[in-house]
Amino acid sequence: MRAIVYHGPYDLRSADVPDPTIESSRDVIVATVATSMCGSDLYLYQGEMPDLAIPGTTILGHEIVGEVVAVGTDVERFSPGDRVTFPFSVSCGTCAMCSLGLTGHCLTTGKAIYGFRGLAGSHGEFVRVPYADGHLRHVPTGIDDAAAVLLSCNLPSALIVVDAADVHRGDTVAVVGAGPTGLLALQLLTGRLDRPPLVLDRVPYRLDRAAALGGTPVNVDTDSVRDVIDEATGGLGLDVVVEFAGRPEAFDLATSILRPGGVFSGGGVYRVATAHPTSLALLFANDLQIRLNGLANVLPAIDRAARLITDGIVDPSAVFSHRIDLESLPSGAAAFAGRDDGFHKMLVTVA
Repeated sequence: MRAIVYHGPYDLRSADVPDPTIESSRDVIVATVATSMCGSDLYLYQGEMPDLAIPGTTILGHEIVGEVVAVGTDVERFSPGDRVTFPFSVSCGTCAMCSLGLTGHCLTTGKAIYGFRGLAGSHGEFVRVPYADGHLRHVPTGIDDAAAVLLSCNLPSALIVVDAADVHRGDTVAVVGAGPTGLLALQLLTGRLDRPPLVLDRVPYRLDRAAALGGTPVNVDTDSVRDVIDEATGGLGLDVVVEFAGRPEAFDLATSILRPGGVFSGGGVYRVATAHPTSLALLFANDLQIRLNGLANVLPAIDRAARLITDGIVDPSAVFSHRIDLESLPSGAAAFAGRDDGFHKMLVTVA
């Protein structure tokens, strides 16, 4: 099959690789119809997590809509021809963590993630799905390919973080990070609040898209963030910040603009072994509530996320800016990493 193989930082190459095969009776083989690239894939692509990608071997990608083409003998819930998606993490569905709904921490799979280390991801024509009955999901009718791709990670992650924030209608809220997941969270928040959320980012075209979706844009490089927050809150500070940047400076900014007792709900993915001198005194003295959801347990949220699409609460098309084919993915990845003007998220068609 054709696949896009990681060869080192900023080096993806199209190649012929062996087709995946049924290795266990619980496996399913899925033909990829469409995929994409998540912000967390950029950490691997940019070489920031060198232990999690094997040059010449790793096929990145953990977002997918596809069609089942083969099933193992013990698979009960899926048949060839089924239209499916999977969460970014592989879960068995029966271990102690899965039973608690913490599917991103599956004991059986060791927190395995598609496209990390030796588990091939969705940037190829086919992908092997282990423990399929435990985490593979049918795509509801009425959900198109682009929307279905968002069910693997972005939309359920946004839903989890917004739910954890426990916002109230009168709250003053900010979204830090206006990438695809931040823009989806913005759409969720606008329906739960009386006033538009502030949206903090430094990329002008992202802020323009946030404004079009009902947010109040704040450029952290050119605007006086403190003055904006003081004006919006009478000097008190924000009730809630939801964060999707996954960078230490974003965490510091978010916690610095919260009022005492405020809630930080984080969905940003922080790099492995990142040391950062967070001020515990600030968190303590302000009674801040820190709720981290970066390794999101998206499986339990997929069905709710699908209903948000079918009910028209979220417009998935608002986060896609480019449509390309599989062979163009290396150049698309470079544009995504470089934040080329107007580049939000790409839909990569395969079949």
